[in-house]
Amino acid sequence: MAKPDLDLPGIIQYAKEKGIGVWLYVNLQGLYTQSDSLFRVYHDWGVKGVKFGFVQSGSHRWTTWIEEMFRKAAENQLMVNVHDDWRPTGEQRTWPNLMTAEGIRGNEEMPDAVHNVTLPFTRFIAGAADYTICYYDKRIKTTHAHQLAMAAVYYSPIQTLFWYDKPSAYQNEPEITFFEKIPATWDETKVLQGEIGRYITTARRAGKDWFVGTMTGNDARTLKLPLSFLDKGKRYIAKIYSDDPAAATATKVKVETRTVGASTILNVSLLPSGGQAIWLTPEK
Repeated sequence: MAKPDLDLPGIIQYAKEKGIGVWLYVNLQGLYTQSDSLFRVYHDWGVKGVKFGFVQSGSHRWTTWIEEMFRKAAENQLMVNVHDDWRPTGEQRTWPNLMTAEGIRGNEEMPDAVHNVTLPFTRFIAGAADYTICYYDKRIKTTHAHQLAMAAVYYSPIQTLFWYDKPSAYQNEPEITFFEKIPATWDETKVLQGEIGRYITTARRAGKDWFVGTMTGNDARTLKLPLSFLDKGKRYIAKIYSDDPAAATATKVKVETRTVGASTILNVSLLPSGGQAIWLTPEK
């Protein structure tokens, strides 16, 4: 539905003053008929990126078409997130403005935890994926700590968080700090352990901080997590976000703080469909 009184340039300028960049969603019909004029206007307005919706994929016609869209977006200094069935096959090497793509059965479908711990070994081999993580939505089939851990396990320079959620759902849950602190790109990645469809632990470093995600499938699981990837001789403050049915919040996630080092081995007890997230920063 058209909203003639919507001052979109004013909204984009207001966001810029708050240090926020704006992305706009455009479906296939709009892209196919108006991409030249749309992209020029969006560039002039200061739009940062465009999310392509309902794209077609597979045929030579549509493959050629989407490559042309990447080129036009790059000429107008627009980042791109492709949604629906399209999956990357190395296009980022030519078009670095292509930040991520869906092409994944994410939380629009609310899959189970077995699916979620299969994806790192399958879809994510092809490249970045916008899973559309949910947190507060009551339809998710996993624990909340499982959803937190996804932000570290799943790679995407643009990752949609709080899909389907509303600001009113937030009740000052302390674990949201993990989403606030986690960066969009990484300097180093280590897959520490895992089995397809059963569990996975991934550690990623940005600067001096590490972010670790552990996810299990539908079964409860206890794992040993060595922190030997940390710099030897240094101490780190670890914020550990774990599922706890006794936690005071509605999300049932507890937050612990520990001092750890490269010789530390953590015992990780995971609920069925559960997870754990850790933020590690050097001790001052």
